[in-house]
Amino acid sequence: MGTKECCAVKERIGSHKAFQTMILKELYLYPDLVEYSDNVTDPFRDQSRSICNFLERELKPVKFKTSGFKRICFIGKSVAGNKCWVNSSNVLTVEVEFDEKQYLALAKEELNPYFITLLKAGLAKCREQFEIPLEHLISSLESFSAGGYVNKWCFKTKQIKELGIKCALNGQLTTDNFLLTLVVSKSKEVIYDKEILKTVPDEIVFAPMVKDICLEGDKLTVSDKFGDPTFQLAVNELKV
Repeated sequence: MGTKECCAVKERIGSHKAFQTMILKELYLYPDLVEYSDNVTDPFRDQSRSICNFLERELKPVKFKTSGFKRICFIGKSVAGNKCWVNSSNVLTVEVEFDEKQYLALAKEELNPYFITLLKAGLAKCREQFEIPLEHLISSLESFSAGGYVNKWCFKTKQIKELGIKCALNGQLTTDNFLLTLVVSKSKEVIYDKEILKTVPDEIVFAPMVKDICLEGDKLTVSDKFGDPTFQLAVNELKV
């Protein structure tokens, strides 16, 4: 194969990689990590995970196919560029206007409306250059707002046949925390309903801590992804 043929093959391969079909799964919103200090970027990233996690779960059943990216990062800049681009890690980067003083002056109840404003601006800019499920994401943001900015879901349900009970692990993300609640029912009557885990609102922290729930001897055990106990409850406390 000659030099020209090799170059042509490489060009086709590069083009294929650039436009490889992927499923959009992840959304992130945070200020530029270089322009702003950790005192701004760290709390912002935690506070914005609730709304972004909500959108990610709304995206999951859609399985939206993209041209080369599986994640969108909306990055706050004092001067936002107009061009969106996909980097070598298959991340679509979208810059949005961010006012540090405005953000720092916000009350807690103003955070989610502010995040929605930034996300809508970023989605509109993104849609001008890339195919994204814009209508679905905007509708999801409106649902999040109409629902009082509540992000709750069920991690797992499981029947414990030996005890005749049903267990549910329910998660909730807020701008402050991730909360995990264990709910135990017997004959459709709730006999236990308590918060069993509280962490920062970051999937890197809480996601590995919740994998399964099972009966181990005389204890109900919530285990992490390594099989180690995250929480244990003595069966005699359930009064089954």
